[in-house]
Formats: sequence, C-alpha cells, structure tokens
Amino acid sequence: MTRLQQSTHPCRSLLAYRQDVEKCICPPDHCLGGGCEACFGSKSAPLLPGVHFDGDRVRGYYIDLRVRARFPGLVPLWVTPGEWLVATCQAGLASYERFLAGDGDDWLTGAIAVGRWLVDQQTRGGSQDGGWQHTGAYAHTFDLRPPWLSAMAQGEGASLLVRLYLETAEESFAEAARRALKPLARPTEGGGVQALLDGRAFPEEYPTSPPSFVLNGAFFALWGCYDVWLGLGDEDAGRAFREGVETLAVNLHRWDTGYWSRYDLYPHPVVNIASARYHRLHVNLLRAMSRIAPRSEFAEALGRFEEYAASNVNRGRAFLGKALFRVVVPRNSIFALRLPWARAGVTRSSAQRSPD
Repeated sequence: MTRLQQSTHPCRSLLAYRQDVEKCICPPDHCLGGGCEACFGSKSAPLLPGVHFDGDRVRGYYIDLRVRARFPGLVPLWVTPGEWLVATCQAGLASYERFLAGDGDDWLTGAIAVGRWLVDQQTRGGSQDGGWQHTGAYAHTFDLRPPWLSAMAQGEGASLLVRLYLETAEESFAEAARRALKPLARPTEGGGVQALLDGRAFPEEYPTSPPSFVLNGAFFALWGCYDVWLGLGDEDAGRAFREGVETLAVNLHRWDTGYWSRYDLYPHPVVNIASARYHRLHVNLLRAMSRIAPRSEFAEALGRFEEYAASNVNRGRAFLGKALFRVVVPRNSIFALRLPWARAGVTRSSAQRSPD
C-alpha cells in the first residue's frame, strides 16, 4: 500500500482514480475536476501578502500561499507529468510556508518532495530547455497546443527550488532553479515564454500569438528571477528582474480601465476584465512587489485599484463586464465553438482543465 492510499485525507481515492476507475470519486465539495482541494488547498481563498517575507534574504514567499496546501507531501505521488504545474509549484511553496510558520518538519519534507519532482520533470535540451512542459492543450480562453511552457510555473518553480537549496544545500536544486529561468530569456516563437511589450521583455504565463500579457503571471515569473538573483547571486537573473520590473512599471496603465483592472491584454472580442478575485490578487501583488522593488508607478496603481474595489458601482460594473466576457468567450469549449463569433485563437476544445 502506498503512502497516498494510507492517507486519511478526504480524497484518499485519488490514486485509485488515476490507476483504475478513470472517474473522479472525490467528495463533491473537494473535487476541482482533476485537481483536488484536499491536496492542493483552496483555489477560491484570497491570496494575501506573505507574512514571512525577509527583505535581506530569500525566506518566506511574497504572497501567502498556505491556503494552497492542506496536507504535506502528497502532490508528487499522483500528479501526472505535464499537468497542474502551477498548482504543484504553489503546493510546494505553500508547504515551505507552513514549515516557516512552525507547522512541523513534515511540511519541509513535503516541499522537498515537490522540489525533487520538479528536478526530475525539467526538460533537458531542445528549444524548451529548462522548462516544465504542459502536455495538454489549454482548456479555454487561449489557443495553446502542447507542449507549451508557462512563465508563471517557471518563476514559481525557481522560487521553490532556491528556498530548498538554501535549506538543504543540495546543488541539484540550485542548478534546476537557474535552468528554470532559461525560457524567460527565449522568445515564445522559439519555444520560450518571452514576449515584447512596447519593445520590452515580458514573461508570458500563456505564450500565445498574439501575446496575451497576463498581469498576475508576470509578477510570479519575475519573483523567480529575483529569488535566483538574491538567493544564488546570479547577476543575469538580477538583470532580468530589473528589466521586468521596468516593463511592468511603465506599462501598468494598460491594465487599468479607469474603474477596474484587466486580466490580460489579449485582443479578445471584448475586454477581459479581471474577476473580483483576480482584482484583489492584483492589489496584493502590487503591495508585495512594492516591498521588493519600490516604484511610484506601483504605489499609484495600488491606490487606484484599491479605490476601484471600494466602490459598489465599480464592483457591479466589473461583474457585468466579466459576465459579458464569459458569454463571448465561454469556459465551456464545446459551447464556445458553437457560437457565431467563435474563431481560432479565442478558445479551443480540450479535455484538460488548467489550475491557474
């Protein structure tokens, strides 16, 4: 019997689901359709600024991800390579954060298990060298065909691996963290995750054509550069971080509608307004980034976004805007392809659902 089958967590059936029945039998209030809240934690809980952040060294993460893990060390036991990469990286960071919070050494053991899984799964050679490949098409909104990389997964994976290296001195973690940044310096058309926004490098959570410029993913990607720079003394990573911060700072106005934030800059048929959850995340990302790289542009955008969120009128307008977007670009890919305005690049059919 495996460790997962011995577990008493609510979805102890996950291994059987993967190996035998091909049908999720997790409790309905935990199942996310292939990714389980009992393993990955709550996806709907707000992500707040980190509480163990140390400005002088790499320690606590910049966003408190503890809600992303409820049990230590379970994820690598059942996650299929190429699936749920962002959720897996976040579960590792969440486990490390719980270790820092004093929840016990099991959480560090769990984080290390995730780190070793990432080392094993990292691509070696070819146009996606250093990347963690998604092996399924993206389920909605963007047309992405496998294998594809995500700057968000690359950055979060690097951040976790740096922390594990500093805890264990295992050189494989440091090497993998450095290699995880390689796709951030490679253009999307060459297998990497770098797009150009007004001539400046931008890390793409979703490497689409034309570029999607997803705001939240860029923050997480750049923090990977920051951690490799600060934790491993890598000057190339430091330069990439500073250039990325400059790109964000001078372009933040592009994600500002005047009443709410945008999720991305992709040329959808209608503007992709951020959901209330993602707008709150944008606020907290700006607050956290301001502690690492203070810029007047970050402070000013933070103030505006907070004002938007405090307005009932703006919240209602944003809700309607997001509802309109999901009518035009539905999450249900089968329904989306039946719409009269459906076109390539807006949405596509896929059996895999993304966690991020």
